[in-house]
Amino acid sequence: MYKFFEVLLKLSTRLYFKNKFVTGKEKIPKGKPLMFVANHPGAFMDPIVIGAFASKSLYYIARGESFKNKIAAWFFKRLHMIPVYRKEETPELTHKNDGVFKACYSHFEKGRSLMIFPEGTSKIEHRLRKVKSGAARIALGAEAKNNFELDLEIVPVGLTYSNPQNFRTDVHVDFGTPIKLKDWQAAYEKDSFKAAKQLTKEIESRIKEQMLLIENQENDLLYERLHEVYFEEMIKRFEEPNISKKEKLNLKNELVKAVEYFKEKDPEFSGKLERLLEEYCFEVGAVAQKFPNFNKRLIDGKKSITKHFFSALFGFPFFLAGFIANIIPYKVSGILTEKFTQRDDFTGGLRLVIGTFAFLFNYIGWLVILNSYLPVFLALIITTLLPVLGMLALGYSRMYMELKAELFYQRMVVTENKEFKKMLDLRSLIIDELEQARLLYNERVVS
Repeated sequence: MYKFFEVLLKLSTRLYFKNKFVTGKEKIPKGKPLMFVANHPGAFMDPIVIGAFASKSLYYIARGESFKNKIAAWFFKRLHMIPVYRKEETPELTHKNDGVFKACYSHFEKGRSLMIFPEGTSKIEHRLRKVKSGAARIALGAEAKNNFELDLEIVPVGLTYSNPQNFRTDVHVDFGTPIKLKDWQAAYEKDSFKAAKQLTKEIESRIKEQMLLIENQENDLLYERLHEVYFEEMIKRFEEPNISKKEKLNLKNELVKAVEYFKEKDPEFSGKLERLLEEYCFEVGAVAQKFPNFNKRLIDGKKSITKHFFSALFGFPFFLAGFIANIIPYKVSGILTEKFTQRDDFTGGLRLVIGTFAFLFNYIGWLVILNSYLPVFLALIITTLLPVLGMLALGYSRMYMELKAELFYQRMVVTENKEFKKMLDLRSLIIDELEQARLLYNERVVS
C-alpha cells in the first residue's frame, strides 16, 4: 500500500508545484539509517513533499490523536506512520510513547529512515517555532542502545513555499549537512540530559539555515512587498544574474536581515520605504484584480503580442480538449478542499491528496468510456495524453493572462494615462531607493 501511494503522490507533487527547487540532495548519505528533521509550514503536505524528493522510503512520526479510530490506525500504519502522544492533547496515552521510541529504535536498526517535524505543530509562516527535544532523544537513545555503532545521521531540511495553499505555485526543498550522532557519544555518556538539550539546539540551528527565516512577524508584510517589487529586479542588475537556487534562498534571507538592519539603524528611511511600498502595492493590486499577470509583466519586460496572439489562436483546440478532459476533477478537488478545510495549513495538503484521487478516478472513467468505442491500446494512449492536455490547458490560460496584461500595458502607454505613468514612476523611485540601500548595506554590513 505504501509503495502505491508513494509513487502516486510523488507524481502528483511534481504536477502540483509549478517550480520545484531541490538543493543539497547530494548531501543525503546512502546505505545507513537517517533521521530527517524539518520545519513544518504545510501540515501533511510537508511529509509528502520531502518524501517525493528525498529518494528514500520514509517512516513518519504523526500525532497520536489521528490513530484513535481503528480503521484510521490500520490505514496510517500501512503508510509508515508511527503515533506519538502529546501530554497537552492526550495525557492519558503518553505512557505509550515508550513503545513509540522502541519502534523508532527498531527502524533505525534495520537501516530505515525516519521523518520528524520537531516543532510538533504546523503553521504557514517563515518562522521556526520552538523545537522540541523528542527528535534528539530518539536519535541519541537509538545510538546508546546500540553502543553508538548504528552510524545514524540527522539530515536537516528546510521547506520554503511561495504559497502552499494554491496549485501551481513554487516549493524549495533544501537538504543540509547531516549531523553525525557518533560525534555526540562523549557528550551523551557524560550527561545524557544535557546532550539531548544541546543536540536539540543544534537541530534548530541547522533547520534555520535551510529555510527562509523571518524571525520578527512584524516584518512579514514588508518582506512580501519587497520581494514582489524588488527581488527579481535586484538579481537582474547583478553582473552575473544566473545564480543558483541555494544562492537565491540565501539572498532572500539577506533581504530579511537588511530589513531588520534599516529598521534599527535608519527608521526614517525604513518608514518612508514602507509608505511608498504601501502606496505602490495598493495601486498595482487594483490593476492586478483585472490583470493578474500585470506585476509579472513589469518584472519580465515586454511580451510579444504577435507571438502570444498566434499561440492563442493555434493552441485553442488543445486548450479546449484539455479543459473538457480535466475540468471536473479540477473543480471537484477545489470544492471538496474548501468544504473540509478547517485550518489554512491543511489546505494545500488536502488539495493535493483530493486532487490526486479526483484526477485518478477521472482518467479511469475516461478510459472506460473510450474503451467502449475504441480498441484498448488506442484508449490507453489517449487516456495517457489527458494529463498532458490538462497541463497544456493551464499553460494556455497563463499565456492568455499574459497577453491581456501586455495589451493593457500598451494601451496605457499609447493613451498616455497619467495615473498609470504615476504608478510606473513610483515603482522606479522605489527601486532606485532600494538600490542605494542595497549598496549601503553591502558596504556597512556584508563586506
